[in-house]
Amino acid sequence: GMCNFASSPMVADCTFSGNSATTGAGGGMTNKVNSTPTVTGCLFSVNSADIYGGGMFNFDSSPTLTNCTFSGNTGFLGGGMTNFVGSSPSVTDSTFSGNSALFHGGGMFNLQSSPTVTNCMFDGNSADFAGGGMINFDASDAAVTNCIFSANTADGAAGMANVESSPTVTNCTFSGNIAQDGGGGMFNQVSSPTVTNCILWGNSPDQFFDTGATPTVSYSDVQGGRLGVGNIDVDPMFVDAANGDFRLLAGSPCIDSADNTAVPSGTADLDNDGNTVEPTPWDLDGNPRFVNDPATPDTGNGDCAVDMGAYEFQLGAVVCCPGNLNGNGSVKIANLLALLAAWGTNPGGPPDFDRDGDVAVPDLLELLANWGSCQ
Repeated sequence: GMCNFASSPMVADCTFSGNSATTGAGGGMTNKVNSTPTVTGCLFSVNSADIYGGGMFNFDSSPTLTNCTFSGNTGFLGGGMTNFVGSSPSVTDSTFSGNSALFHGGGMFNLQSSPTVTNCMFDGNSADFAGGGMINFDASDAAVTNCIFSANTADGAAGMANVESSPTVTNCTFSGNIAQDGGGGMFNQVSSPTVTNCILWGNSPDQFFDTGATPTVSYSDVQGGRLGVGNIDVDPMFVDAANGDFRLLAGSPCIDSADNTAVPSGTADLDNDGNTVEPTPWDLDGNPRFVNDPATPDTGNGDCAVDMGAYEFQLGAVVCCPGNLNGNGSVKIANLLALLAAWGTNPGGPPDFDRDGDVAVPDLLELLANWGSCQ
């Protein structure tokens, strides 16, 4: 469809459909040799490649993709997208559905590449061997946030496969993924993924399958249980899992039970405020992530704790105030004293509200802007 070689065009509102690469890679689009195209609002459908990336192939290139759809694409390694050796694309607000791989990575295949994947859906993708939704292979340390992996299938590792890689997976939901041999939700081989604030429920035959791996799992709801700080094993109470609605019902044990400090910096700038070091401000629906459900006691880490999973419960919720350090419902002198006590330090979170590495004037101004006003 398109080949970008050391090139960085802007491509918007375009459709790449029915294209094929019969001798290699990138049926819909190929990006090589430090190409950094900006691709917005595009559809990649029913494209194919004999080897890599039916929809898109990135080699030593890092495109920025926003609001794109990869559907019905096929490849040997990577049906929807392949990121190959030194590629770190940013993929935001995008959908990978119904893509298939004859070997690994139905939705996305990463080899020695570390994409940033935020607010994306991986639904109904398949791989004949491993990684129906996504596979991170050989030092592919992807950062995956606010994503859903559902109804993906594979011989092994239906949702996500990690092989000799250490991805960071935060506020993601894995449900309804089916593997024949194991790793319905996530498969880890000689890998050290960090899984935080996630829900792994209703995957078959298991939620995790680890071999020679040391994953760190915390503040997550894992069916069957999982050792780790803040983990629970309770029905997450999805709205309608059978029909793909993984939002939380009122009273869900996943509400206000996760770890605020694990929410990564919003490098994708979902709220378009120019601040890419603040915690990711929105959930998969584009609703505020830092809100409090007054009907649910906080059981997570931090005042006004965030929810587990890709969606934040919104009904009756109150937007949290970054100056409210002690959770008492107002920003007053105690919060100011706590900020001043941390002045010039790097606490790794509040009161370093802008997460720039130290408590300084911008943090003080943030607190004062909310003085006495919110909870």
